[in-house]
Amino acid sequence: MHPKIVILYIHGFGSRFDPQSDKVKALSCLGNVKGITVDYTTMPSLIEKQLMSACTDFQVDLIVGTSLGGYWANRIGVQIGVPFVSINPAISPNSTLQKYIGCGQTYYGDNYELTSKTVDAYADFFAQGCGLILLDMADELLDSIATKNRLKDKFKVHCFDGGTHRFSHMNEAIPIIEEFVSDTELIYGVVNETDINH
Repeated sequence: MHPKIVILYIHGFGSRFDPQSDKVKALSCLGNVKGITVDYTTMPSLIEKQLMSACTDFQVDLIVGTSLGGYWANRIGVQIGVPFVSINPAISPNSTLQKYIGCGQTYYGDNYELTSKTVDAYADFFAQGCGLILLDMADELLDSIATKNRLKDKFKVHCFDGGTHRFSHMNEAIPIIEEFVSDTELIYGVVNETDINH
């Protein structure tokens, strides 16, 4: 049996870490899924520190993120040398977050205020690292075709027909992620030695 890995799941903008979410539940068959709730109204430099600390605390083997979380999976994974999976990622948040500047409400009804200073501080998606990109081609918020064209020469990109920005193909994606993890173990030695007997 495949030794269980530790996965950090990073949620998208306006959301929070929910252990009962469909994506987290699906990922749980691959490993021990950890997460934190990120306040995306804070500066990217602070978010980066928070996520780096989470990776250290949880000793993660894989980072998975959706939307803005997919952006952060890439940024953190590249910097600490951990494989990442970006689902419907925001590859240019300094552009796509513009429409959320000002006051609004999260999906959970919490009020937020996002400043242009915070949005403008975002750099673009790294075109490097060991990553898998998963796209729903009918994403209503982000241009999945543009994302595919921009990243297909840098990463393995798997596209699903239809779907939504929230990603409708998590169960179908699990075997693809599992294969990606197996491949990266050859490169990174992903599994923690302490997990071997668990």
